[in-house]
Amino acid sequence: MTNYTSKYLSYPNKSALLSDFQGKKIHELPTPSIIINKEIFEVNSNHMLENAHNLKAEFRAHIKTHKTIEGSKLQLGTSQWSTSKLIVSTLAEAWNLLPLVETGVVNDILFSLPVVKSRLDELADLAGKVPNFRLLLDNEEQVHMLVKYREENPSIKPWSIFVKIDMGTHRAGLINDSVTLDNILVKLLRYDNVKEHVQVYGFYCHAGHSYSSNSISSAKKLLFEEIEHANKAAKLALDFEPDLTLTLSVGATPTAHASHILTHQELSQHFKNGLHGTLELHAGNYPCCDLQQLATECVTQDNVSISVLAEVVSTYHSRGEKVPGEQLINAGVLAMSRESGPINGYGKIVSPKGFDDWSIGRLSQEHGILVPSSDDCKFIPIGTKVRIIPQHACITAACHPWYFIVDNEDTVVDIWVPFRGW
Repeated sequence: MTNYTSKYLSYPNKSALLSDFQGKKIHELPTPSIIINKEIFEVNSNHMLENAHNLKAEFRAHIKTHKTIEGSKLQLGTSQWSTSKLIVSTLAEAWNLLPLVETGVVNDILFSLPVVKSRLDELADLAGKVPNFRLLLDNEEQVHMLVKYREENPSIKPWSIFVKIDMGTHRAGLINDSVTLDNILVKLLRYDNVKEHVQVYGFYCHAGHSYSSNSISSAKKLLFEEIEHANKAAKLALDFEPDLTLTLSVGATPTAHASHILTHQELSQHFKNGLHGTLELHAGNYPCCDLQQLATECVTQDNVSISVLAEVVSTYHSRGEKVPGEQLINAGVLAMSRESGPINGYGKIVSPKGFDDWSIGRLSQEHGILVPSSDDCKFIPIGTKVRIIPQHACITAACHPWYFIVDNEDTVVDIWVPFRGW
């Protein structure tokens, strides 16, 4: 079948963009724009792979923040550590990653939403093109859908699934110790007419509430909870089917960052009876980071690779609650997102130096209102291009048609075009 992403969507011409912008400095770029420091992105990616290696765990990189081939390659590894496993949030991402599959760089892709009935044809097609294509499952009806589809299409491979476990975020997943989880595992592992079509690969936990962590130690505690939840579900599955080989996939960017202070020895001591499967870390935001990650104190500003380039377009003396007043930039909701977090504002100015006491206090669609955080703030001259760390890099990046990739000298060395659409 032809996927609608490639049939109906077109993307900006990277060659044309490079012809116009490669070699330019940041101050020469249009606003608003996304800027990504390639060196920081790469260091962050390799550091996470090293974390997994030190825990003797596998790693699965989520590409949802940038949604690009180039960023995916860096997440897969450029040093002595690497992975061939990815997670996608949209089928557009999966389709556009096929060149990496065809060259053997990627051999395992997980679609991170529970089974979407209307996209089963595409999911089956992708499963035929990717050596190991995984789905998430958290409902008995999804089991029935997968079985029925393969009964009607017996030539496709059996479905490979992670069972999603809800750790308390209540976004998706099944609760440990619930009758619902028991019933689904019985159906998946005891019913031959189901096992023929749907194979359990492992259990998947995501501590979304770890974004409220305020220290690396609190994030580490939640990492242990993720592993405990996945391990408990795996133990139940093995009670039903002792011969299973399972993967325990755990992580959110804060808890994955916290793996840096966790040793394999400490992990072994905590789980004295061993793990009931192979440990796999997963995360997505970590190559870029943002204000929400800074608030967890698992990273510093030096770890943030992404920023929004905007321009000061007007000044309002004595307006607002603090002197000297407020200022207007040309980056609103569609350039920044309307995400909030423990750090006040919708984005924080980090460049030019001397203006970091300004943040985005209010937003409308295309307008951002800068507000001062102290009484001795100086107005930023109109026309100044400012760089802003967003609250949530994933949502901020989603509205930009391309990203300017710069080196440590603030020179454009590449342009990444993200995979838009669903």
